[in-house]
Amino acid sequence: MNETADRLVSIAAGIVLDRSDAEDVVQQAIQIALGKPDLRFETQSQFMAWLAGVVKNCALNHRRKTIRRKTSAVDPRILGDVQTAGTEEQSLPFDPKSGTLNEDQNAFDDQLKNALESLAPDARTCLLLRTIQRLSYQEIEDLTLIPASSAMSHVHRSRMKLREILANSQPFEGRAK
Repeated sequence: MNETADRLVSIAAGIVLDRSDAEDVVQQAIQIALGKPDLRFETQSQFMAWLAGVVKNCALNHRRKTIRRKTSAVDPRILGDVQTAGTEEQSLPFDPKSGTLNEDQNAFDDQLKNALESLAPDARTCLLLRTIQRLSYQEIEDLTLIPASSAMSHVHRSRMKLREILANSQPFEGRAK
């Protein structure tokens, strides 16, 4: 994927929390954009901000649809582990002091996803654009029309909240030490 597509996918992923769904959302947004050939923009940044808004709206629509019919597959072996867990000693999938991951860190993915879900969509989007795409706050403003100072606040508060949630998270019950 190119840089522009990666940025648009990050915006969508900040809302739908799934990369493949985010890619589908971006494709849908591009189809909508291609259906509007009469629109004219003075600069490329104006077009990108408009397209990012279309991506955001498509992602919000997708999220509303999936929340209504949310289901998840469960591996019966993991379900059995969860039901029999409790007597065995548990451990976090990461070292809370250093932040380094343990070898068996599958549970951390779920904990991180849950922690990200606790963030507001704009905050999550700013965090992803800053940390994953490494955009400057001015670039985030140009792309999302969220003022740079607000984007900076979103990123700072999101990082603090994620640290707090992950540091206080309980060990994943489906994994034994």
